[in-house]
Amino acid sequence: MAARARAEHGRESIARLYEAFGTHIFEAAPDTAGQRTEGEERERRGTREFVEPVLALAGLPLELADALDDDSWDSEIRQETDEALELTGKDVGTPIIHFEPPAGVAFFGPVISRLPDDQSAAELWDHVVGLARFPGFAELKRSLREQPQLPAFGVSTGTVGRQEDWHGGSRRQKK
Repeated sequence: MAARARAEHGRESIARLYEAFGTHIFEAAPDTAGQRTEGEERERRGTREFVEPVLALAGLPLELADALDDDSWDSEIRQETDEALELTGKDVGTPIIHFEPPAGVAFFGPVISRLPDDQSAAELWDHVVGLARFPGFAELKRSLREQPQLPAFGVSTGTVGRQEDWHGGSRRQKK
């Protein structure tokens, strides 16, 4: 669907679509009734029922949801995914950010659990770009230690999410 939106409405439409997906997924209150498993919820995200409100929020035509069942976009999506993974390696998640294309490096992340204020966000971004520009920089990682500040996780902005007991850096219980 995103590939079709980009083809028919330009690259600018993707920013609106990403923002709408983020709002629809992460800014919604969690399903406290427990009606769906995590797997069922992920499956639902590939349906018209889920996608049409996202398209409406992005100000894009609902007909773009037809691409969900149109496999003519699959080769383009596979090619772009392969291209991104060639830049990072296959052992990463999303988002993948390509710095200073076409010759620049690409990384997965950054992943943060707290929403920074505007000044802190700009400072964080400057540091991420600085690391990306450093020749030979490969990875900086630690496990996510607290629930992200997102209504979807039941965590309000300005509060700290539930912190997990990491048992010396691992969620695995010691035996």
